[in-house]
Amino acid sequence: MIALAISRDPVAKGVARILGLETSTGGAAFALAKRGELLAIVHNGDSTEVPPEGELRGLGIEHLVVPSRHEMARPRPMLTTHTPGTPPSLSVAHASLKSWLFRHICEERPEGYDCELEATHHGPNTEQISVTFIEVGSTEREWSDERALRTLASALEDLTDFKPSGAPVVMSVGDLHYSLLKQEVLNGVDIGHVIHKDVADVDLTLRALSKHVEAPRVVVIYKKSLKGAVRRGVLDALRERGVELDVR
Repeated sequence: MIALAISRDPVAKGVARILGLETSTGGAAFALAKRGELLAIVHNGDSTEVPPEGELRGLGIEHLVVPSRHEMARPRPMLTTHTPGTPPSLSVAHASLKSWLFRHICEERPEGYDCELEATHHGPNTEQISVTFIEVGSTEREWSDERALRTLASALEDLTDFKPSGAPVVMSVGDLHYSLLKQEVLNGVDIGHVIHKDVADVDLTLRALSKHVEAPRVVVIYKKSLKGAVRRGVLDALRERGVELDVR
């Protein structure tokens, strides 16, 4: 089952309001809110925090989608999706779900907004439940922009109709913060973890490979972004595991 995670984040609160979801926990650590078949976990933490995985699994929840604010050094209006995770661990990536959400928000984004696939970054790290962030950025003006919030709400409202695409799952290593695979995902490829060039190494690559709902069929390697020793180590480790490589 897929559920939303509604935190104290301003974008999460705005999306919950549009969807007609209750945002009070009643003093509990977390509470459940529903609109039809759409389920939300409401808590008072930040968007990078989630309730204990064991408790969520006990409720039948296997996947979380987290509406959240997006911030950047040079702000511009933007809608994004990404899988979270900080080295040495990462969250479980749901490539098909993330890519489906990305295509949805790109198709419906308001005038003046870009859409981007971000590299894997910030918490939480999970072991059992996949987590996918869907964000509005990059300043308070955009976080309260009703057009952007409605775009996210529209995608989240349609989650009850989500079905895995069956498209090939890829992951990338040595990518940029805003993935170079954006157009390929818009054309139908599903992408899981996107490992940024500044944190890529053998251990993180293998950890990322193992933390997917559906294992990647192909790993895209941006060889010029990786230092020689790291590049050789990553390529050798993936070849040993019989992974198909797309070296660019």
